[in-house]
Amino acid sequence: MISGLGLPIPEDIPLITAGYLCHPDESPIAKANAMDVNDDGAPDQPYRRVPQLWLMMLSGIVGVLGGDSIVFHIGRKGVHGDNMVCRHIRKVMHSKRRERVEKHFSRHGSLTVFCGRFMPGFRSLIFAFAGMSRMSYPRFLLIDGIATFISVPLFVWLGYHFAANINGLFMRIDQIKHIIMPVAIVLMAGGIALYLVRRRRIVAVENI
Repeated sequence: MISGLGLPIPEDIPLITAGYLCHPDESPIAKANAMDVNDDGAPDQPYRRVPQLWLMMLSGIVGVLGGDSIVFHIGRKGVHGDNMVCRHIRKVMHSKRRERVEKHFSRHGSLTVFCGRFMPGFRSLIFAFAGMSRMSYPRFLLIDGIATFISVPLFVWLGYHFAANINGLFMRIDQIKHIIMPVAIVLMAGGIALYLVRRRRIVAVENI
């Protein structure tokens, strides 16, 4: 939940670690249980249960949706506050820009929210814009929930499945990110440029 609110830690790190903690053999909890025995073989410390995989997935989903919902409601209500941050946001997001955001989300809001769940670094901004655009919360929760039920169990399962080589998994994901992030940025920039070109053409036709 805290990661979704802007903590500079990617969500995949705690989710993969959560899956790793669930492994019955590789989990440090299980290893600690095996080591905490006395000379008679009896437990020297209270037994610590290894978390169940499905419960860890469920807790991850609840935490992620909770963080996303808070960001959504900040976008929905926070802009209208009287504090310095809200006043600054209103200056940046003047009426014309807000109208553009609202029009975009009225047309492509569901797709934008769904894709935003898979875009680290951008998802919080997208979810705040969704709230700002007056998208209904049930609709946001449904779309974000569908994406969350895909991403969270996947990352938790990866940590569980590759628990024996968890450090290698983190290294591999870090390598992939160096490829995916630039590609995602280029695609977003291309999409924005295409949208602006089409918008200018529509305005030009209307002014003829």
